[in-house]
Amino acid sequence: MNFHAELLAKTLLSGDFKASWSLIGSQREAGKNSLYIYTRLLTPAMRYIGDLWEQNSVSVADEHLASSVCDRLLTHYAAGREPLQSTAGKAMFLCMEQEMHFLGLKTISSYFQECGWHTRFYGPNLPLEYALIAASNWKPQVIGISVSMVYALPALSAYIEAFEALPHRPVVLLGGRLASRYRLQPHGSPSTVILPEMEDVQDWMSSYARAGGLLRSEKGLG
Repeated sequence: MNFHAELLAKTLLSGDFKASWSLIGSQREAGKNSLYIYTRLLTPAMRYIGDLWEQNSVSVADEHLASSVCDRLLTHYAAGREPLQSTAGKAMFLCMEQEMHFLGLKTISSYFQECGWHTRFYGPNLPLEYALIAASNWKPQVIGISVSMVYALPALSAYIEAFEALPHRPVVLLGGRLASRYRLQPHGSPSTVILPEMEDVQDWMSSYARAGGLLRSEKGLG
């Protein structure tokens, strides 16, 4: 983890939004783009805090405070970014029922929006029946799911199967902490796209554009 990400982790744990925002602003002034902000600052800072929590080095309250400040940062940062003028498509993002970790997925949603996609972010703990209604009504080309806790895995296959069976055949993207730690392909289908890291998301988006919006895992990152 780089120095600035470690410093950001400290300001997040202290609950200091102003200092955290100042750190991000200084990196923007230094010419860093959004991908850098997301992958080299926010993501490693929150992963580091998660590791500290797993080691009992910080409390649950500390982790919640840091997450709250990070959530504010993401909202504030995305509001100041001008989306590209494009017709990339529609993408919806959600966490499964009982999955409460949403910051990584919110980051992805914000990045899609900045890259010209119309996005809807449904946050944590969305039951499948309501997610299906939303997807059926809006008909996004892409549906992103995050899975960060092992206890959420039993429901994963049902979500993926239901989404991929929709008549408009959306591409299902699967990410989250477990995507980089476990082999999740058995929980999906040959068409499910697994993207463990933010850089993989950017690569997939570029490939999707080149493929004319038809890209699934057999053509890209699965």
